[in-house]
Amino acid sequence: MRVKPKVCLIDEDPQVQLGWEKALNKEASLEYYKDCQELLDAAGKDASLLHSFDCVIVSRYFKQTGVDICESALITELRTQGVGAIFLNWQGYLTKEEIDSKFDGRLFNRYGVRWQTLRSRIQKIRNKKAPLTRISKSDEPAAPKASPSKVSLPSQMFQSKPQRCQDLLRSMARKAVGRHKEKLEYYAAHDSKEGIALLEAIYNRLLTATDSSVNCPSRYINTSPVVAKNILKEALYGS
Repeated sequence: MRVKPKVCLIDEDPQVQLGWEKALNKEASLEYYKDCQELLDAAGKDASLLHSFDCVIVSRYFKQTGVDICESALITELRTQGVGAIFLNWQGYLTKEEIDSKFDGRLFNRYGVRWQTLRSRIQKIRNKKAPLTRISKSDEPAAPKASPSKVSLPSQMFQSKPQRCQDLLRSMARKAVGRHKEKLEYYAAHDSKEGIALLEAIYNRLLTATDSSVNCPSRYINTSPVVAKNILKEALYGS
């Protein structure tokens, strides 16, 4: 009998769990944890748990505990425990460099993708990491590991709208040149009200535009207007 792939989802929103269960359509089993500590507690009782997952999909912000996953030690701990692929379930803007430093990619469809799509992403990651792919427990070198339940998760308050927009404006400024760069830097540092108004104007333009003009500042967010629109929506209105 074929063993189903195991997908681990960490997200405090039960609707996200329901979305993933529907998207996977019983082609893969879903293990759901409402926050990071709940997973770590379970891993502390079952040493093989983390190693058994084909991938982990984790939200960025956890409002109930005030944790920003990008500032926590969880991702490093998952790596040391043998998790093969870790995806950020899109929630807030990060640069490509920030994504690559911790995750194996991000998923923009927060409420689930089909198993075939997810399987393809996992396979690409395994091919890239061919020399480091999962090995059997009997072949693993003996090395002391810290207990997962003791990993420290710093308390990080959920970002406010001005903070999210300020981060996005700064990122846009790094990609801009000349007067555009100066304007974006000024808004990010000194005039958040006008900066938010600019982001709202760009977002409203992308709602109706069928393509992205070379003059549209959205190009400083992403070359794809659809992706840029999604990023703006997260910054302006959260999740």
